[in-house]
Amino acid sequence: MKKSIVTLLIATAFAASSSTASAGWFGAKFGTTPSLTLFGQTLSVPIPSLVLGSAAGTSVSGSASTSGVSVALPFIKVGVKTPKLTVGVPGARVSVTAGGIKKASDDSAKKKKRK
Repeated sequence: MKKSIVTLLIATAFAASSSTASAGWFGAKFGTTPSLTLFGQTLSVPIPSLVLGSAAGTSVSGSASTSGVSVALPFIKVGVKTPKLTVGVPGARVSVTAGGIKKASDDSAKKKKRK
């Protein structure tokens, strides 16, 4: 019992002292492209789009590409975009999608340049 209390106190002290170093390691965003960040790696999964009624059109069509899939039937249109995974460390991040691997834009580097 004594050892577990000491271990818990040490773990709490370590977590409290490193809170500023882990900024940006965890988080979530909601909106048109929700994302989840765990240990600095971000997964973004766009919300599928659905259109019903005359705004969707009256013809049949479909398309598929590396950016997503779209299907249209009379009065129904559905579109799904592919997810994106951003991995790496600040300053050296890449985005992995179905379209390939590209260098990710680093928002923190842009903020530093503005100052």
